Amino acid sequence: MDNARGEGGEMKGLKNLPLSLRERKRYIAFKIIPEEGEDFTYSDLQAGIWNTLLDFLGEYGVSRTSFWLMKDCWDEGQKMGILRCNHKSIDVVLTSLGMIDRLGDNRITFKILNITGTINSIKKKNYCSFKG
Repeated sequence: MDNARGEGGEMKGLKNLPLSLRERKRYIAFKIIPEEGEDFTYSDLQAGIWNTLLDFLGEYGVSRTSFWLMKDCWDEGQKMGILRCNHKSIDVVLTSLGMIDRLGDNRITFKILNITGTINSIKKKNYCSFKG
């Protein structure tokens, strides 16, 4: 009855999916350009992106994109960061990001710098200082 235990009673680890069955990821490097003199916080950015995605795609649509805002890649000084999604949803994610014109009470411009399949290629172009 207990399928997760081996012969000695120890727990077996879960098997990893083979590479051919894993979802292909895409990384989107972006820059936020606020209007003169205006500033915003990371929580404003996070709320603005998630709210726009949810309004445009709905919960089911966002779940199909495998969207993730990578907090450890956010550069507060240069206002640059990285988003992650799957390869099939690049177009809808970019469309959603293009709809963002405000973060909190501040008007902003959302600029896409690069789209790539590996985080190392973003590191090489110095779009962010990835710590992980």
